[in-house]
Amino acid sequence: MIRTNPAPTHTDLPVVFSFGMGVDSAAIAARWLTEPTSRRFPLDRLTVLTAMTGDEPDITRRLVEQHLLPLLRDTGTRFVQISRTNQRGGHTVLDDSRSPRRLITRGPWRLSDELRASGTVPQIAAKRRLCSQHAKGEVLDGWLGDEFDGPFRHVLGFASEELRRAERDESYTALGRIPEYPLIDDWGWDRQQCEQYLLDLFGEPWSRSACGYCPFSAGQRGRAELIERWRAEPAVGAQALALEYTAMALNPRSKLYGTIAAQDLARTHGLADALGAFEEHLRHQRWSVYEVRRIIHPRRDDPTAKGAAWRSVRSRFTGSRADAAAMLTAIADGRARTDQYGITRAEIIPRTSGYPAIEMTLALAPAGVIDKERPAFGAWWERLHHQSELALPVTLTA
Repeated sequence: MIRTNPAPTHTDLPVVFSFGMGVDSAAIAARWLTEPTSRRFPLDRLTVLTAMTGDEPDITRRLVEQHLLPLLRDTGTRFVQISRTNQRGGHTVLDDSRSPRRLITRGPWRLSDELRASGTVPQIAAKRRLCSQHAKGEVLDGWLGDEFDGPFRHVLGFASEELRRAERDESYTALGRIPEYPLIDDWGWDRQQCEQYLLDLFGEPWSRSACGYCPFSAGQRGRAELIERWRAEPAVGAQALALEYTAMALNPRSKLYGTIAAQDLARTHGLADALGAFEEHLRHQRWSVYEVRRIIHPRRDDPTAKGAAWRSVRSRFTGSRADAAAMLTAIADGRARTDQYGITRAEIIPRTSGYPAIEMTLALAPAGVIDKERPAFGAWWERLHHQSELALPVTLTA
């Protein structure tokens, strides 16, 4: 669908194309680089810009290097690859070239490193891609702010069926950006047309661009692609399984795909290689016993309903898997249980009734999750724990 009132074209401004490396953006890049009449600017005014999460499957690297980088080199088009610098923020330029030779998919920071350190997986409950904003949006904004001190045309690869995404994005005009959506406003191409264009041009299907563990790409169609990706690249599947394992150890409700666990998907579809790589990964880890406490607050507008949850995580013992398991067994006083996913935890304080509520568990998982709690957690916990008239039955020693 083509909008009846697309944004005006500012032909004298620099053009930045946010290249996500997936089907839609690859179709734009390929057509612009091979069909000059498809664009309304010279290529010397164009910058192709990509922010790397650090967790793209290898198929993405191969496709871009084999098909698009030669076109960028032949036309002398600028290609800038960037990454988040670290957990605190910032951006690092991995490559800035008019003759790019390789796709640098990993920078100094990876999204999976952050997830592993926090013991979480991307959150899908609110349907907001906060991980994408963290790994890409903030990084892109940082580079754009440094690069331009005036207005510029900012092209995004939203397909014609993504009008709502374009409408939301159009309201964001910081940094002097003037957003444009050629698939919607100029060509009226949907995802299927983009896929067919790339297939006709390059002779092979183009893969979706997403982290190998991305829950947002695992819808009805995307899940089939995800399974085939794990089958083709078992290490990608193993990474997803490992991230989920630690997250579920700290919170059994943290299944990677909402109500479906990554382990269930791998077993159901017979992904023996991915499961084997995952088990091998676990065998080479040091392990920790984690103390996990939660405070579940009431909703502000309804004191009887569940609101925000605060979590405190502390590592209380680290060693071999056998030693950590023995420590958990000893201090949990017979309460340790191993579930269907091979995760061992012990419920020390069951969730109390009403709100605010508290709960505490001990969990066994690979080492590496950082100790973390918000500044006010301790005071809240002491007050609520005292009010619940529960005595902490275990004192852990390292």
